[in-house]
Amino acid sequence: MNLLASIVLYMEATFNYYLLSFYLKYFPGSIFENAGIFALSDFGAFIIAGVVLKLVSIPNAFRIALSIAFTGGMLYLCTSDNAGLVPVFICLARVGQTMTFNVSVISVNRLFPTKYISTAYGVVNMFAHCFACFSSLVAEIPDPYPFIVFEALIVIAAFATLKIKEVKNLASEEDGEVKEDSIKDSEDHVAYKGKPYL
Repeated sequence: MNLLASIVLYMEATFNYYLLSFYLKYFPGSIFENAGIFALSDFGAFIIAGVVLKLVSIPNAFRIALSIAFTGGMLYLCTSDNAGLVPVFICLARVGQTMTFNVSVISVNRLFPTKYISTAYGVVNMFAHCFACFSSLVAEIPDPYPFIVFEALIVIAAFATLKIKEVKNLASEEDGEVKEDSIKDSEDHVAYKGKPYL
């Protein structure tokens, strides 16, 4: 279930992150100024995500990030004709989406045993980047459909957070297995001490 939920969350995080990037050229104002504001939003989002992850669990961190992104997207849909408020709401959506992206990357280490982490990263990245290829096409659809897709994916991802569970005490469990194997090997060595091995 962790793998399936991670795939959904990674797909949402990657798709919506790039959807906002491709949609940047349609926002009012200079594209260069907007890109600079997006960069500052990303910087703030990474800091906030780090603080949130220290205070709450992975599922709750996802929910906080998705709530921020959903709120920003919904406010944009409701006030897209107000040029003064659009940049604020887009930045809010961007902060939430960047936080989701950041939590997605970090969460894999806390959702899977160490020996499966590289495989899990490979699987979720493959699905996420194949799905994200369509974000540039969705960004070209006339308003308000790109942000309707944006909001719909956030809702689906929110349901996926209900299925993820963090792996607890993984290091101690693995250490215990190593210690048990070491004890068994030493007992075997003592039992056969002085006798030739076949």
